[in-house]
Amino acid sequence: MLAQPIIEAQKRYAQLVVTNAKSILRSNNKKASGNLIESVRYTVNSQGKITFSFAKEGKYVQSGRLKYPGRGVNPKGKFVANLKNWIRQKGIQGRSKDGRFITNQSLAYLIARGINRKGIKPLPFMSMAIKQTKEQQKKELKKAATKSLVARLKAAS
Repeated sequence: MLAQPIIEAQKRYAQLVVTNAKSILRSNNKKASGNLIESVRYTVNSQGKITFSFAKEGKYVQSGRLKYPGRGVNPKGKFVANLKNWIRQKGIQGRSKDGRFITNQSLAYLIARGINRKGIKPLPFMSMAIKQTKEQQKKELKKAATKSLVARLKAAS
């Protein structure tokens, strides 16, 4: 088990990473329902190991989505259903060539087809947040190690 000051330093660092990740998502307009931003969390165990977690849709934001130009789109599939919910949350209303409104189902199918053809660009928000705060983690850990060492020396004497 690590000394308490080191675990506290890890917690401060993890909180900073989570805050930066959320701000990266907000600044890049990755807020449809807010579920992803609210789901970014961390845990620190007694060994000082940090684990970051976020909602399952975050993996598509973090890693993007490859294009599958030859793959068809199932209009009744889960991917289209998820897009349909996203369209509803965003309040998007599609129109046909002649200016008439189209259904959310049709719009979701068209968006799914476009994603299959072009893919989705990744936004590695967690990687970016960790990279931004790496130097601060080093400083925090040095302070915590010094504090822990001083406490041990005082206890030994």
